[in-house]
Amino acid sequence: MKKLLYILAIAVVVISCRKYDTPPLTYPEEGTTITIDSLRQLYQAQGPTTFNYDLDLYGIVTMDENDGNIYKSVFLQDHTGAINVRMLNGGGVYQGDSVRIALNGCYLNQFGGVQQLDSVNSDWNIVKLSVDNYFPPEVLTIDQITTAKESQLIQLNNVQVVKWQLDDTYADKENLENGDVLIEDMNGNAINVRTSGYASFADEQVAQGSGSIILIVSHFNGEMQLLIRSYSEINMSGSRFIGLQLYKDFNDDNINSYGWTVYNESGSAPFDIWETSSAGGAPNPYAAASNFDGVNYAVDSWLISPSFDIASAPNPRLAFDNAYSYTGDPLELYISLDYVSGSPSTATWDNITSLANWSAGSFTWVNSGDIDLSPYQGSNVHIGFRYQGSSGDGSTWELDNIVIKG
Repeated sequence: MKKLLYILAIAVVVISCRKYDTPPLTYPEEGTTITIDSLRQLYQAQGPTTFNYDLDLYGIVTMDENDGNIYKSVFLQDHTGAINVRMLNGGGVYQGDSVRIALNGCYLNQFGGVQQLDSVNSDWNIVKLSVDNYFPPEVLTIDQITTAKESQLIQLNNVQVVKWQLDDTYADKENLENGDVLIEDMNGNAINVRTSGYASFADEQVAQGSGSIILIVSHFNGEMQLLIRSYSEINMSGSRFIGLQLYKDFNDDNINSYGWTVYNESGSAPFDIWETSSAGGAPNPYAAASNFDGVNYAVDSWLISPSFDIASAPNPRLAFDNAYSYTGDPLELYISLDYVSGSPSTATWDNITSLANWSAGSFTWVNSGDIDLSPYQGSNVHIGFRYQGSSGDGSTWELDNIVIKG
């Protein structure tokens, strides 16, 4: 009887244990293999696509969510290209994972011009093949970064944060707002690095020296926005070099950011004379000045740069893009060594309009060419663009990519 009770007890335990067994893992069926480049070509051919058949994508995860700079998202790269993978559920997929993504049930689309593989269920669509794989970043220079490198892992060497942002943090962690930091190279090229307010390093002061940084290439409708993969990959503790003295591309859609000001010397209009615009299908905003809104208004309005220091900068030179249309006074360019603030009439300004190349009209963009600022080297220098219009006419002028190289 004791033996019988013992056997029955074991049977009960075994049955009870079976009740809580983990069900066997099942994986999606393997289908035809497609590369990332072919996936991109598929989108170009037929636009947004929902996959309702077996198709497999293989690659290595080059950026995950660990630093908080992206959310419910990873970047995947193979030997043909890279793509942003948007997941229904975050976590479980990490940098260095080699994965197979079963595309059945996923959606290929685009956001802000960036192609995305969307609606990916990490518990079902993703099969992890191995971990801790190393995918080397491609070493590029800033001028080599275009939308063609979208979602790819890169490394920039010999770069630094522009001097007027050295007191900034990467983002606004307190208010959970994204931040933009401009980095530059020794050749006067610059590019924007965007950081989420949720990133673990959002409230860190920007790197103070020069060096290297590893990034993921992204953009918003052509406006480049690089992403920091990990705070530990910002290696910029070397000596700073003489970089840009001034940079304004209006991509933040703000006329007055970084110390730029508008001053209406005379006249008035019931609208802003200077404002940002993307009219004409421009991929990025630019500055536009106009005195027309149904009728022309008589105005004299200046767009004035912040103070910059070219006292010790070798061969300082100014360049900018410009375009205009309609009949009216030309846009004028001035420089001052003693302007402080307020009305331009309180300072001495030299008219250097003739040193620049100007648009021939019809909103045709031209570059001003390099304008030598060596005669104006000092520690308190401003440039000003003067727009004038009358009650009888007025041109519309456009400006972009205002750069002073040291």
